[in-house]
Amino acid sequence: MLFRRRFNMKGFSKYIGGISIKNKIFIANILIIVVFISTQSIFANTISQKAIIEKAMNNSSRELVLIKNNLQTLLSTIEDYSKILASDYRLQSVLYNDYLINNEVNAGKPVEGLNNLSMNKTLSETMSNIVEPNTKIKAVSILTSNQHWVDVGFADNAYASRLFGYGYGADDRTYLPIWTGLIKFRFLYEGEDNVFAVSKTVIHKDTGKTIGRVFLYVKETTIASIYEEGKNKGGEFYIVDSAGRIISSQNKAMLYRDFKEAVSISIPSDGKDASFIQGSGRQEKLILTHRFEPLQWTIVSAIPMDEITSERKEINQLIIGLGAACLLLALMVSFLLSRSITRPIFRLAKTMREIRTGKMQVRSSYQSTDEIGYLSEGFNSLMDRIEALMAENVEKQRTKADIEFKLLQSQVKPHFLYNTVETIISLIKLGLGKQAITAAQYMANFYKISLSKGNDIISIGEEMRLTESYLEIQQLRYVEYMAYTMEIDNDILTYSIPKLTLQPIVENAIYHGLKLKKEKGIIRITGRRCGNNVEIEIYDNGAGMHRDQTQAIMAGSGVPNEAGGFGIRSVSNRIRMLYGDRYGLKVESEYGVYTKIIIVLPLHSH
Repeated sequence: MLFRRRFNMKGFSKYIGGISIKNKIFIANILIIVVFISTQSIFANTISQKAIIEKAMNNSSRELVLIKNNLQTLLSTIEDYSKILASDYRLQSVLYNDYLINNEVNAGKPVEGLNNLSMNKTLSETMSNIVEPNTKIKAVSILTSNQHWVDVGFADNAYASRLFGYGYGADDRTYLPIWTGLIKFRFLYEGEDNVFAVSKTVIHKDTGKTIGRVFLYVKETTIASIYEEGKNKGGEFYIVDSAGRIISSQNKAMLYRDFKEAVSISIPSDGKDASFIQGSGRQEKLILTHRFEPLQWTIVSAIPMDEITSERKEINQLIIGLGAACLLLALMVSFLLSRSITRPIFRLAKTMREIRTGKMQVRSSYQSTDEIGYLSEGFNSLMDRIEALMAENVEKQRTKADIEFKLLQSQVKPHFLYNTVETIISLIKLGLGKQAITAAQYMANFYKISLSKGNDIISIGEEMRLTESYLEIQQLRYVEYMAYTMEIDNDILTYSIPKLTLQPIVENAIYHGLKLKKEKGIIRITGRRCGNNVEIEIYDNGAGMHRDQTQAIMAGSGVPNEAGGFGIRSVSNRIRMLYGDRYGLKVESEYGVYTKIIIVLPLHSH
């Protein structure tokens, strides 16, 4: 039986291998298209419905966020008006006079309060500036400390007194605006309407006394207008308070009713935003809720699923039509593909033969997004990389020779030798023989280590002594510009470092950092081990560098337009050449504040 199976598999493979590539591609494409159309017929309904529902959820969620933001803007604006009105100097003047009458502050002296007609007129004019049509505020009432209600002729004061009471807010020291829930309120010329009221205690600016309270009335239709414009087709919006009552709806008959009983929708009790599908059949709805935290309200969107999935049939018809078109197209494409697929292969092979003859600049001209196109692109990329590596190798050799040449020059440093000798002569002339001897010793130590029998790699300890000798000599010359400290961990002193790695950076810190700042600064050198690396940090609080300068150093191209750029570039390139791109310089700098250069080296024993 096993032999028969092997024979059958071998015979099948032989049969398949005998079919031409053209026929293989043709048959494979037909099978793929047929399977694809069959599969999409099964899953198109589910997939399209899921995509449509997800799209509806995203759209409704964005709409609820927009409604919440607009509602926050409206409420903040109304609260701002209450604050502006409560702090108006004319309002405060009138209410304070009334307060004085009420409390007999003037010991029997006559005080003109709200009984004065001109005061009533002033108060009405003040309030009229923030009511309709200037703002979205329907009316304003003021309760004085003398339990007197004042308005601009829109609000029913008798109704307000029954609703809020004459003593409402009289002793309230809350400085923030306070919102009521949805209430019925009577206006003089329009009768009762559903409104939200915001009240604000009036505190006298000079005395700090509570002299009254302002009430601003906003109609529910003003709140509802936020979500009535541009709402989803067939969807309904509700605003529900913390007690579960409907306080805003497109259907005004739903107001004041319990939301769960009226709409048969349960809002999550945890107060978090939610999206879910509720109901079944034609009653199935997509529900989204967003919490409006400032007033503990919940904004609810309810969209019937029939409205959301109405376009599903059209999508299914489109998918079937596209599938049939794809089947016809596959017949043509399979034939053309099988004929054309071998043509680019021959072109690529021809290019390879030309390269074998030594024409390294030749590239494949075939461009496409199929497999042969990727192969051609990869081949071209490979050849470009080979040429780049060859050029990079030549450049590295050239750079290495240049670095070695500059290194020999840096070991002699004729200008540094000349300046040091001049310094020693000056010290001798000034009678500072000991200092002159010390300077000569530091100079000798510097050149002894910098020569180091021609070795390019020395220990970190030797590099530190060389750098210290250089800094001591420079400190004699620029005592007014610089001071320095060196804190190097003893456990890294035996590891190796390219010679004259620190000196060019220190020199740059002096001449292009501290001297440019024209005030005494400090150079701080620290060294430590970090994992498998050694990190040496050179910090100065000099002139700093611009961002393009630090980026140039990190890239190994030196400091643009700076005379000291070669030294840093040489250090960076030399480290990368010796140890790889993982090592080199890290630069941090803030112009006018500081510069910090960190040298990263591997742990190599000297």
